[in-house]
Amino acid sequence: MTRRTKILIAAVLSGAVFAGGYAMFSDRDAGLAAVHNGIERQFSEVRHIDGDGLSAMAQKDVVLFDVREETEFSISHLQHAIRVDPAISKEVFAAKFADITKGKTAIFYCSVGQRSSSLAHKVQRTLLSSGAKAAYNLEGGIFKWHNERRPLVSGAETPTSYVHPYNAVWGQMVKDQKNTRYSISTG
Repeated sequence: MTRRTKILIAAVLSGAVFAGGYAMFSDRDAGLAAVHNGIERQFSEVRHIDGDGLSAMAQKDVVLFDVREETEFSISHLQHAIRVDPAISKEVFAAKFADITKGKTAIFYCSVGQRSSSLAHKVQRTLLSSGAKAAYNLEGGIFKWHNERRPLVSGAETPTSYVHPYNAVWGQMVKDQKNTRYSISTG
């Protein structure tokens, strides 16, 4: 993660805490909403979709991109998601994924939406010009998805209730703290 990304994440987190009167620690939904509002302001040209909108889409029409680190992905991810390094270049992304997104909707997600919005912003024009129908960031990321008790899978596409908390601060946005894991072997 670049220094700039870390600073942006800290700024969004600080703004959410300040604006919400520390709501993110007592009301995780309000905290995620405040963070998402900051992300929408920062990436105003990125379209966002909520969990209901994604769930209503036909799976065959969607390509999911998980924009988290390998360790996070191994704990859990949305079924059929493709893990993409958050630092991937626009050119490498296009070379790898332009063909599989033709005629489909590309949906990006990470823990809360910062890394995925950044990547969506970087590649959406390229994807659309290569034939993708649309590109979206998943509102609230995997944390909101998990908080809404939507299905997740682990490494071998096995159902799981766990989610990687990213770190101790961001992980506070996960409602079910007993179902957070930093590694597969953590109990």
